[in-house]
Amino acid sequence: MTTTTVVPPDERPRRLRLREARVTAALLGPAFAFLIAFVVLPVLAVGVLALLNFDPLSQETSFAGLDNWRRVLAGRELWQATGNTLLYTALTVPVEVVGGLLIALTIRAAGRGAGLWRTAYFAPTAATLAAMSVVWRWLFYPHAGVFDETLGRLVGQDSWLGSTTLALPAVAIVGSWAGIGSCVVMFLAGLSNVPAHLEDAARIDRAGAWQRFWSVIWPAIGPATTFALVITTRDSLRVYDQVRVMTEGGPQQSTSTLSFLAWQRGVSYLDIGGGSVINAVLLVLVLITVAVQLRLGGRRWDKDGSR
Repeated sequence: MTTTTVVPPDERPRRLRLREARVTAALLGPAFAFLIAFVVLPVLAVGVLALLNFDPLSQETSFAGLDNWRRVLAGRELWQATGNTLLYTALTVPVEVVGGLLIALTIRAAGRGAGLWRTAYFAPTAATLAAMSVVWRWLFYPHAGVFDETLGRLVGQDSWLGSTTLALPAVAIVGSWAGIGSCVVMFLAGLSNVPAHLEDAARIDRAGAWQRFWSVIWPAIGPATTFALVITTRDSLRVYDQVRVMTEGGPQQSTSTLSFLAWQRGVSYLDIGGGSVINAVLLVLVLITVAVQLRLGGRRWDKDGSR
C-alpha cells in the first residue's frame, strides 16, 4: 500500500521561497562578488588613500586628513586637466554617437553584407588602443606623417602633436575612431527592435525617409541611444591610453587629462595621496555627468522606446 505525504498548504510556499532564494543567490552571487572585488573595494581604497600620506618605497604611512585634498584642489594642474577632459569629451561623444547612428542606419538599409560592415567598424574597438595609438602617433609625426603631408600643408600646420591648440583635437580623432564602432553595434541592436508594422504603416502613408526616422525609428531606439551616450561619455572622461602614448600630457600640459594626471601623480611622482584625490574627483565627475544624462534624456527615451 502506497502512502502519500501531504504537504501542509503553508509549508509549500515556504519551500518554494527557499528554493527560489537559493537559485537567486547562486545566479547573482558571482556578479555581486565581481562588483565588490572590482568596484566597491577599489573605491573604498581610493577614499582611504586620499586621507593618508603613503610612501611606497619606505612603506611609511601617516594620517594626512584633508591636507591632500587642499593641496591638490589648490593646484592649477587639476583644473587644467579637468578642462582638458571635458573638452575631449565634448569633441568625441557627439562624433561617436551621431557617426555611429548614421553608419548603423546605412548598414541596416544596405541589407546584404551587414555582418561584414559590422565587423569592419567594430574591429578598432577590439584592438588594443595603446597599440593603435602608436600607429596614429606615426600618422601625426612632424614633417613626415600622413596628416602633415596632406591636411597639414593645406592649413599650414607641420606639427599637430606639438601644438598646444591642435594636440588635444588630434588625440580626440583617435578616440572617436576607436569608439565609433561600439556605437554602431549598440545602434544596430536597437534598430533590430524597431516595430516593422509601424515602418510599413509609415510607408503606406507615404512618409519620407526623414519622417519615418523621426516618428518611428528615433523613438524606438531611445534605450540604445541612452546606453550609447552614457557609455561613450564614461569612456571619454576616463581617457588615458592615447594621451599616454601620443603626447605624455604635453605640450605644456595641453592634453593632460584626469586619468593621465592621476597616473602621473600616483606612479611617476609616487604621490599616492594626491593621485587618489584626483581619482576621486574623476569618479565624482563621471557620476554627476551620467546622472545628468539619465535625468534629462533617459526617462523620456526609455518611455518612447517601450511603446
